[in-house]
Amino acid sequence: MKLNLGRLVTTGVLLGLMAAGQAVAQAYPHKPIRLVVAFGTGSVNDLTARDLARYMSEYLGQSVVVENRAGGGGSVGTDVVAKAAPDGYTIGMGTSSQLVMNVGLFKTLPFDVDRDLRSIGLIARTPAVLVASTAMPKTLKEVVAYARANPGKVTYGSAGTGSVNHIFGAGFARAADISLLHVPYKGSGAALIDLSGGHVNLLLDSLISTAPVVQQGRAHFLAISSAKRSKVVPDVPTFSELGLPAVEAVTWNNLFAPAKTPDDIIAKLNAALNRALTEQVVKDRLAQGASENLAPSTPAQADAFGQAERAKWVPFIRALKIDVN
Repeated sequence: MKLNLGRLVTTGVLLGLMAAGQAVAQAYPHKPIRLVVAFGTGSVNDLTARDLARYMSEYLGQSVVVENRAGGGGSVGTDVVAKAAPDGYTIGMGTSSQLVMNVGLFKTLPFDVDRDLRSIGLIARTPAVLVASTAMPKTLKEVVAYARANPGKVTYGSAGTGSVNHIFGAGFARAADISLLHVPYKGSGAALIDLSGGHVNLLLDSLISTAPVVQQGRAHFLAISSAKRSKVVPDVPTFSELGLPAVEAVTWNNLFAPAKTPDDIIAKLNAALNRALTEQVVKDRLAQGASENLAPSTPAQADAFGQAERAKWVPFIRALKIDVN
């Protein structure tokens, strides 16, 4: 059999050029990106994710599509990302509930946050406000004094056993050296309704959730957990101002990806995130809840931030011995 070497060389060159062309054509991203939100539609996390998706899509040149996968306090959606292909086409919006609280609460999780996930970048840090029913004293100092005089009789509501505001309430009680009675509800909305009706005394929750009830005169603010007073409620003092700097009831968000996602893809997603966080619509959304925009951040900074939060909170949560399993 006689070989035509010229034809073989020509064919090889053509195949090489075709492969190179395909590689260029397949440069990341070449198809829509799935952004998994581990909570329901209409939540603050969901709305923020949709704002980010809109502007990240413009930068990346591909659609970023939000997919809600609620359940397990955020662990279901987190697991979806942890087990996805590490190709940049499935990423997640992380919260302190998913990446910190659940690590301390659950004896086992279907993923390991430090082993199976890596950060893309930070989004925001949001303080909590302590609100009281109208039957309670008007200042934090008076509430603490009342609780000390009536140990275990002052109640605080939460979105449920093991929820962020359950743990924040326990942290506040420890910092103030008081004994509070925890009353779990099925969601913060139910706790807020009972607070406004005087059926529970205190609640630590987001400003965006509690402000309407305070404006209606059915509750009053006691303190905010930010480092300095919020421009949204400038008359509300910080816990630090009131002598309780150890109260660090702050939630936060990031974007994350499967651990083995390549560095160049993470870098591209990080740039898109940081750019989206400069958009006025996104800044306004965060400002509504007195959130601190944490952009720009690097993936390494975001990873270090999460690790520090787990080091601070996980031992405390485990010491509470909350049974959610």
